[in-house]
Amino acid sequence: MEKGRFFAVGVGPGDPELMTIKAIKTIENADIIVVPTTETGNNTAMKIAEDYVRNKEIVSCHMPMSKKLATHNWEEIENYHNESADIIGKLLDDGKDVAFLTLGDPTVYSTVMYVHRILDKRGYHTEIVSGITSFCAAAARLNVSLCEKDEMLHIIPATFTDLDKIEEYEGTKVLMKSGKTIMKVKEKLSEDGAMMVEKATMPGEKIYKDLNDLNEPSSYFSLVVLHSKERQAKK
Repeated sequence: MEKGRFFAVGVGPGDPELMTIKAIKTIENADIIVVPTTETGNNTAMKIAEDYVRNKEIVSCHMPMSKKLATHNWEEIENYHNESADIIGKLLDDGKDVAFLTLGDPTVYSTVMYVHRILDKRGYHTEIVSGITSFCAAAARLNVSLCEKDEMLHIIPATFTDLDKIEEYEGTKVLMKSGKTIMKVKEKLSEDGAMMVEKATMPGEKIYKDLNDLNEPSSYFSLVVLHSKERQAKK
C-alpha cells in the first residue's frame, strides 16, 4: 500500500478570509485533519478552518502551548512530539493524507515543525503549506510597513526576557506573543514609539498605535512592533 502524505498547514493569523487557497485545497483533499490540543482544550486553528473541516475525520494530538515550553522539561516535550508522530505515522502507513493545522505559518515558532521533522526523518512524504504570519497581519492592521529599504527585521520570541538588549538590534523589532510580559515591555519600550496588536484579525482584536494607551495586561496573542529611531523620526 502506498503511504499517505503529511502536510503542515498554516491557516493564517485568525481571519478565515486570510487563509490561502493552497491551505483550503490541502485541507479539503486531506483524509485526516490533525489539530493540537493544549491544557485548555482550545484550538484556534481549528476554529479558523471550521468551514473546511466539516465531515472530516479529526484527530487530536496533545501539545503544550509554546508559552509553557520554557518551564517544561524538554525531554517531556519531546515525548509529546514523538507520541504525535507515532499517531500520525500510523495514519500515513494506512495510506491516509494528513493535514496538521497550525496558526500563522508553520515555519515560524510552530510546534508542528517538531512533528514534521520527526516524520521526515522517518522517511515519510512531508510538505509545508505556508500561511500569513501574525506579524505581517499585525503590521497590516497597524497600517504600517515592517521594514523598508535596507532595514533589518528581527522576530523576537516571548521567551526573550532581556529587554535592554532589544535596543542593540538595528531596524524593526517584533516581539511575538508578548501578553505575559506586556506590562514590562510597555515600561521599557512605550517611550520608544512601540505599537501593539492584540488578537490580530481575530474576534476581540485591539489595536494600539501607542503602547502608552495600554492600561491592562493583554492576551497570549499580543504582538509588539517597534520601528527604528530613524523610522520614528519620519512620523
